[in-house]
Amino acid sequence: MQFHLPKIVFDFGAIAKLDQELGWLGVKRPMLASDKGLKAAGAIDHVVKSNPGVDFFVYPDVPENPTAEGVDAAAKAYLDNHCDGFVALGGGSVIDTVKAAAICVVSGKPVAEYMGHPERINFVLAPIVTVPTTAGSGSEVSTGSGIHPTATTRAVGTASLMSIPRVAICDPELTLTLPPRLTAATGIDALSHCIEGFLAKTPSPFIDGFVLEGMKRAHGSVVRAYKNGNDREARADMLMAAVAGGAGIHKGLGPVHAFAGVFGDRGFHHGTLVAIAMPPAMRLAEARVPEKMRAIADALGLEPRSRVSDAISALNEKLDLPKTLSSYGYGAIANFEEAVDSTWQNRFNLTSPYTPTREEIAGFVKEAVG
Repeated sequence: MQFHLPKIVFDFGAIAKLDQELGWLGVKRPMLASDKGLKAAGAIDHVVKSNPGVDFFVYPDVPENPTAEGVDAAAKAYLDNHCDGFVALGGGSVIDTVKAAAICVVSGKPVAEYMGHPERINFVLAPIVTVPTTAGSGSEVSTGSGIHPTATTRAVGTASLMSIPRVAICDPELTLTLPPRLTAATGIDALSHCIEGFLAKTPSPFIDGFVLEGMKRAHGSVVRAYKNGNDREARADMLMAAVAGGAGIHKGLGPVHAFAGVFGDRGFHHGTLVAIAMPPAMRLAEARVPEKMRAIADALGLEPRSRVSDAISALNEKLDLPKTLSSYGYGAIANFEEAVDSTWQNRFNLTSPYTPTREEIAGFVKEAVG
């Protein structure tokens, strides 16, 4: 087991350190990549004004879902404007897009050449500094990205140790304006990374320590952050949980993310898909790896006879998250058996603490679909 994390700068107001970090990296003309929502919210202006000495090229056109077209467009803009490094300001979509674009600007090839082929990423990427504005994806410290060929197709992974950002500036101040709906969905995503990272069979006591602390903070603070976005302590806890979950991704994930990957083909929010998948997946884990699930229950502060699956269901209800795909408005599934097979064969199950049978996955998917 080996894992690498970026340098992490964590504090309220940490964004003012961006100028210094870019200087140490030798980056003089960074591309500040973000999206239109963050531009409208003033987040881009805040970053620029907090670092007046930086010659940013501002690129606010990253799409809501990380697509191949969006990656290639970002890479072209980077080269056309003579940039020498990236600053990714946003959630998982922005950060994943930037990680993939950093491959393209060095290789000169479209991202399609690397989707599903991490072995081809055998060169040093353009430097990346991540600035997360959500507390969920963990992409700010993880190995790669999931890129959709189009906005309504399943994501394809491009994970590589080469894709790990150089620096992650984690400023909880930037998450205070995250809307309640996204606070809930990204918060459950952070919790899921911690839980599935802990469950993953790859041995790493170091990461286990991170994710146990992360799940404790997420479970204790996500409802507070959802109900009061200005709760600074809760926001800091959630960002810490997201970073811990990003470290957990280095160990691996499991059926929850297999499900979210397969059913992320219609543009629905990843964190909400994760929330739907969590209770049935936790019931499977409680049957198959009860000792590990007891350790998770202890970390969450549950009573001795309480179940993690029930606790997650209760948490979803408090966060007004849907219970099933049907209630989320996903619609009819054209080929249920194919969806089951794709979930069962998904790469995330390779690090599951147990090998799920197809029958187990079929039951889990049926329950989550509703």
